[in-house]
Amino acid sequence: MKTMTVFEARNHFAKTLETAKDDVVIVTRHGRPVAAIQAIDDDDIEDLLLARSERFWEMIARARRGKPIALDTLRRQVKRRAGGGRRETRGRAGRSRVT
Repeated sequence: MKTMTVFEARNHFAKTLETAKDDVVIVTRHGRPVAAIQAIDDDDIEDLLLARSERFWEMIARARRGKPIALDTLRRQVKRRAGGGRRETRGRAGRSRVT
């Protein structure tokens, strides 16, 4: 971890970004940390945004409070909603077909 003052980080921003490629840069003001600069790539941006999203974490908490549902039950519910009453039957060869 590298530490820089606000003055150093601002006046040498390109160098700060280069340093952040290898390690987290902690920016300080009057000796106290005020920011962290960390390099990210395209694969990390979504994770970073979700980790900081209050709405996302509220959604996760709601999902965790819910009752679990068996996968077969979920499939039946989805088929019922999407299928509009279609039923699955077995043909002579034992294959399923929708009627």
